[in-house]
Amino acid sequence: MDNFSSRNLHYATAIACGVFAALAVHIALTVLGLGIDAGLRTAEPTSKQQFIAAIAWWATAGAGFVGGWAAGIYLIAAARGQAFVYRLARGFLIAIVVVVATVAGVLSKTGAAGGAVDVIASLTALGLGFVCAFCGARLAYLNAERV
Repeated sequence: MDNFSSRNLHYATAIACGVFAALAVHIALTVLGLGIDAGLRTAEPTSKQQFIAAIAWWATAGAGFVGGWAAGIYLIAAARGQAFVYRLARGFLIAIVVVVATVAGVLSKTGAAGGAVDVIASLTALGLGFVCAFCGARLAYLNAERV
């Protein structure tokens, strides 16, 4: 595979990991009652509901950014042939994905039917995760180009 295709594949993979991290945080916070949708549940949200929604927004964005950045750093190390970093990060990422997917699956069994508010909050988390994961992956690759 040529260098251009490999780099694009690394970008896509890093972004996907960041989006996965953002969605996992969104699911966990929503199940705990601290989701982005806290301010959308009533016609006039209180300051506490707005604060909870803001914290959830930043936590989701942070998870997307860090997920995209960490996956980008991992893929750069793997592409450069740094065996120790590659083995360590591979095991860590596999463990994180398995644990987060299992916990999110268990926590998502709330029995609620969902509605327009849940769809809006979930699509917002997806878009926010994508943008922040892209920024994190881009930062990882910009830093790698300088080194």
